[in-house]
Amino acid sequence: MNAIDERRLAASLRLLVSASRALAASFDYAQTFAAVGALIVPEFAEGFAVEIDEGEIRTTLASAGRIDDGARSFPLVARGKRLGSLLLGAPGPSTDTSGLDLWSELALRVAVSLDAAQVYAREHHVADTLQRALLPERLPLDDHLVFDAAYLPGAEEAIVGGDWYDAFRLPDERIAFSIGDVAGHGLRAAIVMGEVRQAFRAAAINPKSPSRVLDRANTILNMRANPVMVTAMFGIVNPRDGTFTYASAGHPAPLLVLPCGSVQLLPKDGLPLGIVEHLGATDWTFTLPPGGMFALYTDGLIEYSRDVIEGERKLIDAMRDASVLRDAEPARALLRRIFATSSNTDDVATLTISAGDVASRTFGYTFSALPMAVPIVRRSLERFAVRLGLDDDRRFALLTAVGEAIANAVEHAYHGSPGLVRLEAQAGDDALIVVVEDEGKWKPAQRREERGRGLPLMRALMDAVEIRTHQARTEVRLTMSLDDDRRQSA
Repeated sequence: MNAIDERRLAASLRLLVSASRALAASFDYAQTFAAVGALIVPEFAEGFAVEIDEGEIRTTLASAGRIDDGARSFPLVARGKRLGSLLLGAPGPSTDTSGLDLWSELALRVAVSLDAAQVYAREHHVADTLQRALLPERLPLDDHLVFDAAYLPGAEEAIVGGDWYDAFRLPDERIAFSIGDVAGHGLRAAIVMGEVRQAFRAAAINPKSPSRVLDRANTILNMRANPVMVTAMFGIVNPRDGTFTYASAGHPAPLLVLPCGSVQLLPKDGLPLGIVEHLGATDWTFTLPPGGMFALYTDGLIEYSRDVIEGERKLIDAMRDASVLRDAEPARALLRRIFATSSNTDDVATLTISAGDVASRTFGYTFSALPMAVPIVRRSLERFAVRLGLDDDRRFALLTAVGEAIANAVEHAYHGSPGLVRLEAQAGDDALIVVVEDEGKWKPAQRREERGRGLPLMRALMDAVEIRTHQARTEVRLTMSLDDDRRQSA
């Protein structure tokens, strides 16, 4: 072999390596074949084309340079089936003549790549069709709550995942909702997604608590021969008062957005479905105030940049955007806002629940006895007070006194797992009555210098304070006169 042939052989081997890398870079064969064509033309051939046979129709997938009537043709055969042809124009200066069957070897690699891409495309189509068929065609319609949802497939390779959302009405007129993400992608993930979603629906027919529904779904998932990890959230909302209770199985924390623009990440716990026998999930309860929004999402909404903390920050900023909250389709508006300057690398599902903004002379808020809930309740009550027309002094007195009452209930009412605290406010013609109630057994107050002033403060700010202690509950009743003459004489 002379020096020229050695150089041509080396160039041919480099071509095969480079072509193999290009073919393995993506399942988008139009893109990869175009890259291979750029490697060949004009150095190795004056023209390049890949054609496939679809019955009697021949389609050109990619071409470069000039292909004349005398073009060389190499069959594309994979798994014993002819898929099409590789066409090459006149030889270029670097074509090897030393005996290496360059083009037959390249045709084999192109055929394998084409076959893999077609198999992937078929599976993707089936999985995508199955996934979209399993998502609800419509969400519940309600006079008090508005449901919106959106699904966005991953931008990288358009991989179908196992993300889902769901909402459906229960026999007692409450509305159940779920959202989740099956580990992995493709047809298997879509099938598991359908199984888990239906398991939630079946378990929710007679739900005692969302965490029990998660446990039942986990049991069903663990019965599979090859269990799959699934993060999920299941909850139930009462349209009459906006109270929702949810439980999480390793899923990202939901968001509560108040009309004032305050955004709060709500608690989450529990392990994902499909990996342990006991999830350890807790039932959490909050109330969606008038004009507020509850938002759930899958991790693709916060992990697209591989920085979850930054993703959560951007999500919170997006939820503060008035254009998102006021959009007729807030779930879709949220996706547009988040991915305006970034590509989503994974599937994303979002579900929003919005409460109608209706002014009322009554206000109710039920919540899990957690310190982080106290400012949420205070902000919601403040908006109610503003709408009642209370002046600054009265609003301050009301929020301070009620804040002390709910803080005391959170701190003292429950041992271990937090129970529920209920606040009810009723504005009459002459007085505003606020009742804070819990169902716990109060533990003794800790001796701290800054504590122990709550009751005197409430009595100083309110026109009447009454504490009723029952065997299974404690009730604090606060009364504020709305009669200016009575307040001035007091």
